[in-house]
Amino acid sequence: MTDHPIRPAFWNVPLWGEIGVYVLGFTAVALLIAGILRNRRLWLRGAEDPHPVKDRRARLFSVIADVFTQKKIRETSAGRLHAVLAWGFFLLFCGTALATLDWDVGHYVFDAQFLQGGFYLAYKFVLDCAGIAVLIALALGAARRWSKESGLPGDARFVCAYLSLAFIVLTGFLVEGIRLAATLPAWSVYSPIGHLVAKMLLACGLSEAELRLLHTWIWTIHGISSLAFIAAVPLTYYAHVYRTPAGLFTREEKPAGLLRKIDDIEEQETFGVSSFSQFTTRERTAFDACTECGRCTAACPAVRAGTPLDPRALIVSLRDRMHMEEKTEEAAALPSLEETVSRDALWSCTTCGACSRACPAGISLPEIIVNMRRHLALEAGDFPEGVANALENTASVGNPWGLDPYERLDWAKDLDVPVAESGVHYDVLYWVGCAASYDRRARKIARSMVRILKATGVNFAVMAEERCHGEFARRLGEEYLYQTAAQENIGNFAQYDFDRILTACPHCFNTLKNEYPSFEDFRWPVVSHAVFIDELMKAGSLPYVKSEGLSAVYHDPCYLARINGIVAEPRSVLNSVCTVLKSPAESGERTLCCGAGGGQMWIDRHGSNSVNVIRLKDLRASGADTIAVSCPHCLTMLESARAVTRDAESVSISDIAELVAAALPEEDASK
Repeated sequence: MTDHPIRPAFWNVPLWGEIGVYVLGFTAVALLIAGILRNRRLWLRGAEDPHPVKDRRARLFSVIADVFTQKKIRETSAGRLHAVLAWGFFLLFCGTALATLDWDVGHYVFDAQFLQGGFYLAYKFVLDCAGIAVLIALALGAARRWSKESGLPGDARFVCAYLSLAFIVLTGFLVEGIRLAATLPAWSVYSPIGHLVAKMLLACGLSEAELRLLHTWIWTIHGISSLAFIAAVPLTYYAHVYRTPAGLFTREEKPAGLLRKIDDIEEQETFGVSSFSQFTTRERTAFDACTECGRCTAACPAVRAGTPLDPRALIVSLRDRMHMEEKTEEAAALPSLEETVSRDALWSCTTCGACSRACPAGISLPEIIVNMRRHLALEAGDFPEGVANALENTASVGNPWGLDPYERLDWAKDLDVPVAESGVHYDVLYWVGCAASYDRRARKIARSMVRILKATGVNFAVMAEERCHGEFARRLGEEYLYQTAAQENIGNFAQYDFDRILTACPHCFNTLKNEYPSFEDFRWPVVSHAVFIDELMKAGSLPYVKSEGLSAVYHDPCYLARINGIVAEPRSVLNSVCTVLKSPAESGERTLCCGAGGGQMWIDRHGSNSVNVIRLKDLRASGADTIAVSCPHCLTMLESARAVTRDAESVSISDIAELVAAALPEEDASK
C-alpha cells in the first residue's frame, strides 16, 4: 500500500468483477431510462394541455433549485428529515460519479488520478458523513412512518424502500471497513465509519486472506444491490426522484386563485372531466408526482370534519388507475372515473387551497376536483341537496338567496350612499357583494365600509346593477352560469368611469382580481378592503381612536391569505385599533378554512364536528374577547358555529371594517 493517499480503484476485485460492473452498470442505466420513458408515454396519453409550459429554461432552473434546496419540503420536521436523506444520497451519488471519472477518465485517459492527497481525504470524510446521515434519516423516518400517530401508509412498498437503501449504505461501509482492515493505511481515520468497522473486524482476529475473501463477497453483493436499485427505481417508491420534478416542471404558473375558463363554452359538446381520457398530460404527470407524504390530508379541513374526502387517497387512486393502463389500453376493462373517485368526496372540497399550499409536488388538487365537478354540474346535473336552488336563484335574480334584486341596496337607505352614474368619475367603485347586500349580519360590514369611506373623503360609489359574480357557482362546476354572470357584470362596469374596484369579500376580490381578467373587456385593478384601509391609515387620512382593552384574535380567510398572500395588511389594521392582537396556531397562509368555500355554504354539513365549529374552537382557545375576520362568509360560518355550540355570549365576532368604524372619532362616525 502506498504511503501517499490515493483512491485504490477496484482493490481486491477480480477481472470478472471489473467487467461485470460495466456490463451491469450499462444494463441498469438502460433499464432506468426505459422505465422513465415508459412513464412519459403514460403521461402523454392524456389530452392536450391548453396552456403548455412556455419558458422551459427558466422553469428548468426553478425545478433544479426546488429539488436541491428542498425549500418546500423543509417546512415540516418530517420534511427536514427528507432533506437530510436527499442531500446525503446526492453526495453519495456524486461520490460514485467522481470515483468513476477518477478511474475511467483520469487513469485511462490521462494516466493520472485526481482523487489523491488532501482532496481524497476530504472526499472520504464527506462521503462517510453523508452515509451516516442517510442511515440516521432512514431510521428516524421509519420510526415516524410506523408510529401510530403518523397516519402514513406503511405497506411492503415502503418497507422495501427503507431497507433497500439502508442495505446499500451499510454494505458500502462494510466494504470500506474490510479494505481498511486489510491494508491498514495511516489515513484511515479520515473514513470515520470505515475506520470503526475496520477496528471491529481486526478485533475479531480475521487474517488478511479471510478479509480479502470477505471483501470480494460483500463487494459483489453491494455492487449488484446498488445496480439493481438503479434499474428498479421506476418500479418503486423512489420513482418520485424523477416523477416529482417532472410534475414541478409541467405545473401551470398562474395565480393560485385562478381556474382556467372553458373557452367558447357554447360550442363545447362535453364539459369538465368524466373519463380518464379527458385528463391532460399535465394532470396525469401530477398524479405520478405525488410522494404520498400526507401533507395535503393533514391540512385538509374536510378530512378533519370527517367527510369522505381524503386528498392523498384521491390522488393515489387516480395514479393507480392511470398505471392500470400499462397492462391494458381497453377502457372497458378498467375502472371508470366514477368508480375511482366517489361523488361524495368531490362535493366535500371547500377549494380552500390548503392541500395545494402544503403539497411539495405542486399538485393543484382543487382544480382537478372542479374539473370533475364541471361534468357533474353541466352534463349530469348532479348536485348535492341545497345547491340547485342557490344556482337557480343566482341565474334568475342574481343572488343565491333568491331575494328581490331591487332590494339589493336596502342596506344603504339611511346612509346617503352615492350610486354610480355614467359620465361621473369615481376614485373607487365599491363592490358590495351578495352577502353584505342581503345577509342581515353581513350588512353591517357594508355600512361600516361606507362610514370609513365617508370619513376619509374618498370619492366612491356603488353600482345599482351589481349581481352575484358567480364564484360559488364556478367552484361547484357551473361554469356556464359563472361566465354569464361575469359578462353581465363586466358590461355594467364598462358604463362607469372609476379607477379601481374595492371589495370587502375575499371571494369577490379573488374572482374580480384573478379570474375576470380572463375576459378581454375587464381592465380595472381590484383592492381588498383590508389593504385599502391599511393604505388609508398609513397615509394618515383615516382618523381613529385605539380601543383600549380590546383583545382580538384574527382569523385569516383562505381566499385572502393563502390564495392571495394578503397577511400583513389586516394585522396592521387590527394592531392600530386593538390593544392586544393574537393569532391562532393555524394562521396566515396556513390558516384553517371556515368551511364556506367551494359552494359548501349551500351544502348542509352543519354539526358538532363541522369545519366551522372546529375553527371556532381553535379561535376561542386564544382567550381573546373578539374574533376578527375580513370575510362575510367567514363571519356567517363562525356565527353559525357559535349557534351550534351555544356560546353566543362568550365572544363577539366582527369584521375588521366594523372594528375600524367603531374606532372612528364620533364626528366622523356620524357621517
